Amino acid sequence: MSAPLVLIADNDRAVSALLTEVLARTGLSVQPVYDGETARLRARDADVAVLVCDLDMPRLSGIEVVESLADLANPPPVVVVSGYLDAGIQQRLSALSFVRGVLPKPFDLLAFAERIRLLACLGTTIAPDSPSLPQAGVAEH
Repeated sequence: MSAPLVLIADNDRAVSALLTEVLARTGLSVQPVYDGETARLRARDADVAVLVCDLDMPRLSGIEVVESLADLANPPPVVVVSGYLDAGIQQRLSALSFVRGVLPKPFDLLAFAERIRLLACLGTTIAPDSPSLPQAGVAEH
């Protein structure tokens, strides 16, 4: 059985490399993409177990990427990571049931890795506010 695939969408290659390394150490398969349009297309593939998405990306913003998945019968769980989150963006994200977390940068990498690992392994069978998910450094909505 192959490891669950996590798609990391962040145009900052240093951040992508760090998140890729942290998640790969937990046994997950990780694929980075560096622009919103590539993220939108790749996130629609059935083999993506979790999408980790920054909001500030070229070609298509992260919020546009995430909202574009709403028409899927089973969109992947999404965790948004961003250095800038305003109330309007928070409200738009909270309207999407498959957005399972919003993490303002910087965040706790160990809690992030555990949360993503659990989402990837358990999929959408866990509730967004499940006490089994690590909450440190995670802004819920």
